[in-house]
Amino acid sequence: MPADPMTGQDSSEGFVVPALSVSLRLPAILVAVFGVLALAATGALDRLLLGVFICLGLLLGLGNAKLMQHSAVVITSADHPSKGKMALSSAARLAIVTVIALALAFLLKPNGIGVFFGLALFQVILVLNTTLPALKGLREQS
Repeated sequence: MPADPMTGQDSSEGFVVPALSVSLRLPAILVAVFGVLALAATGALDRLLLGVFICLGLLLGLGNAKLMQHSAVVITSADHPSKGKMALSSAARLAIVTVIALALAFLLKPNGIGVFFGLALFQVILVLNTTLPALKGLREQS
């Protein structure tokens, strides 16, 4: 059977992994840039500790993305990849990130809430990192 034009892989194997850019280089650079900006802005407002927690949230999001990438590679490289294993891995990672963020927010009030701001900002970075190249590819096709 011919290779799938979207993935470049043989679709007769039953499980097809999309050919997407999975580099975390740009998100890591943006995490550093936004971390410095958060520290500068919160420092100017005399809330530097809030900026530290925003940076921690950004790093927590980046770490979660790296772990997601690793588990996806491990699970999809198996002879029989399992959607259940992928779901369990995702649920476990998200539970750990949530528990860490909630613990920091509640134990280190009011500045600990910055972890959630950092996590939210990282999600925006990650979504833009994946959608902008896809939109560019769609624009080039038309």
